[in-house]
Amino acid sequence: MRTYWDTSAAINAAISPEVFHRLKTGEHVARLHLLAEFFATMTGRGVEITDDEGNTERMVFSQSECAAWLRTFSGKIKFEELTKEEALKALDNAQGLGVQGARVYDYWHALVAEKTKSDELITRNTRHFQDLAKNVVWP
Repeated sequence: MRTYWDTSAAINAAISPEVFHRLKTGEHVARLHLLAEFFATMTGRGVEITDDEGNTERMVFSQSECAAWLRTFSGKIKFEELTKEEALKALDNAQGLGVQGARVYDYWHALVAEKTKSDELITRNTRHFQDLAKNVVWP
């Protein structure tokens, strides 16, 4: 099985060993964009986590912690991108698909998932991919 990883799924893998263990089987794909977006989120605002006792706190990585985590994660992922022509053709079709503004990022994720013939696109932002991908699943 080939799995395409959205950044939100990678962030989920950073806080959930169960999600991280998905990388043990199958093939895994992402765009290089994931590295920068993950770094921006996890060294900036971070994510809210809840411990076993129900206490909520914010998980933020230092720059070096984040780089180390991404090095481990990226060793298990194949990175793929759209070509310039594929990207431009996608933009030609954007209006008909209702893609505008920041939704272009999710659109391109969906296109790379399709290009790599991924069986599933995992994301915590499933609604962002409505009408863009059919194989969207929660991590």
